[in-house]
Amino acid sequence: MFNIQKHLRHVVLALGLAAASLTAGATVLPTYHIGIADTATADIAYIDLVFGSIDGAAPVTATLSHFTGTPLVELDRQGAVGGTSDSFVIGNAGAYNDLYLAVSGPFAFDLNFSEEFLGFVSAFDSNSYFSIALYDSNSAPIGDPNGVLNFSLSKTGVDLASTSSLLSLTEVPEPTDWMLMLTGLVFVVTMTRRNGRASARATA
Repeated sequence: MFNIQKHLRHVVLALGLAAASLTAGATVLPTYHIGIADTATADIAYIDLVFGSIDGAAPVTATLSHFTGTPLVELDRQGAVGGTSDSFVIGNAGAYNDLYLAVSGPFAFDLNFSEEFLGFVSAFDSNSYFSIALYDSNSAPIGDPNGVLNFSLSKTGVDLASTSSLLSLTEVPEPTDWMLMLTGLVFVVTMTRRNGRASARATA
């Protein structure tokens, strides 16, 4: 027998979870996990990180943290670059802010952007850019010299483009996303058990 009340309850639950998911996704930027599993084959010896902006852009910072694998050695920095090998912070002030690191083996790190640029009105659709370029032991660019991984920041979010398979990139869910999924799962399990007990009582 079709139970309209139970069906409506499930529909409301689904709509609520979808709305919460859209709300969380609209306001929270992901963490990007970036890494290289093999530096020897392509002779990857240096990694160059550049953050810049067009005049009138919202101030933004890029934070590099949670480094794993072979330590990266800082060789040079220019502009709005702070922090140490545990956590670097690069600002977008001006057209060029640069962090140049030596690579001696596989590594990985997390990249986060602060969110001041979201909703920021600018004369340009994309007003800040963050690029990662790779170089070999002769300081020659590997792949695109403008960056094998590029992030374009605009008022609506982050667009990224990859031109090489050497760098791996995954998006890590934020704690709020994990909490949302866990809450939804607990709610679904609770409702299922409650409905099961009600059906058992009705059968008895």
